[in-house]
Amino acid sequence: MEIKSLDIFCDIIDNYGDIGVVYRLAKEMKEIHKDSVEVRVFLNRLDEFLCINKKAKNVVSQKIDGITYMTYDFLEKNICTISPANVIIEAFGCTIFFKYLEKAKKESKLIINLEYLSGEEWAETAHLMESPTGTALKKYFFMPGFNEKTGGIIVDSLFLKRKEIVRKNRKEYLEKYLIDANKDEFIGTVFSYEKNFKPLLESLKKNGKKNRILIMGEKSQNSFDYLLRGEKVIKIQDNLFVVDNIKIQYMPFLNQEEYEEVINMVDYNLVRGEDSFVRALLTGVPFVWHIYCQDEMAHMDKIEGFLRCFNEYFGEKEESIKIYNKLLKDYNFRDKNSFELGKENFDNFFEKIEEIKKISEKYSEYLISKCNLINKLNDFIIKYQEV
Repeated sequence: MEIKSLDIFCDIIDNYGDIGVVYRLAKEMKEIHKDSVEVRVFLNRLDEFLCINKKAKNVVSQKIDGITYMTYDFLEKNICTISPANVIIEAFGCTIFFKYLEKAKKESKLIINLEYLSGEEWAETAHLMESPTGTALKKYFFMPGFNEKTGGIIVDSLFLKRKEIVRKNRKEYLEKYLIDANKDEFIGTVFSYEKNFKPLLESLKKNGKKNRILIMGEKSQNSFDYLLRGEKVIKIQDNLFVVDNIKIQYMPFLNQEEYEEVINMVDYNLVRGEDSFVRALLTGVPFVWHIYCQDEMAHMDKIEGFLRCFNEYFGEKEESIKIYNKLLKDYNFRDKNSFELGKENFDNFFEKIEEIKKISEKYSEYLISKCNLINKLNDFIIKYQEV
């Protein structure tokens, strides 16, 4: 089926993950189809979008890099003059404005429910299942995941280009982002929910290296504020502190492109949520994922789901894979986000960091070559046969 126009709907709830995914999806679909396809994104609010895109303005309708961004309020007030696209993406089960949907049932051809990323087996079964609408407008579930049986993860060409540039010019990027840059430092990033990072600090203190941790986001920085109360801290500048052999640098808010530069120039990443998790996977840099906490520890099922796919790919478990499995589970074993001390220990992770890096690179290459969500989604739409 020919994609003539594409509308993407997104409800932003309380974080940057949802808009991060949708923003990447819109940019990459525009990159693939250029001017042959009109791409529009409809958002319930703009706050988070304004943060991740420096070109965005606080207006109800705007065009940025060939993509139109509109608020739900603007759509509702102008529904008489706005025709639905022939292909619609409903991100994460959001609610599409009723009058738009009524028009779409008569004018559009295909609607895709893009779900949250999952490594659980049910996602493989649900992928590309049809959801009856009772009209000519056909609807299908598209399930992101970590293997070829699912929709894969967002692998955008813009990210891959940025990754290559940063790797080739690492010194330049270290100087761009680090206060008093030192190329010999062992550097990590921390982007997390509330957490006690004493285990991380204690492990770095005894690794015999010059360490630097880049602390990103308010929740991560609050966590380190809490931690540093009990440490002997030397303040170098407003955003740079030293504890033993560790420099702790508080970072300003980074937009999406800047964040991608930073996570590709470092030695390891501690990330949170879905969008940053996927970026960390694609870097090939060792990382630890802080998953969004859910009631009744349901988030641990998602951790197990990811590790199921990860371990299946590698077959026999090497010692370094077992170490990584244990750390990821221990790091996320909680029933709420707090400063309570967790059970994780980073010692083995850092001791095996070079082996874990090789594993990370190999899995990244697999995801890029075999599990590219953008390509899978685009191919599904183009090959879809209208009934």
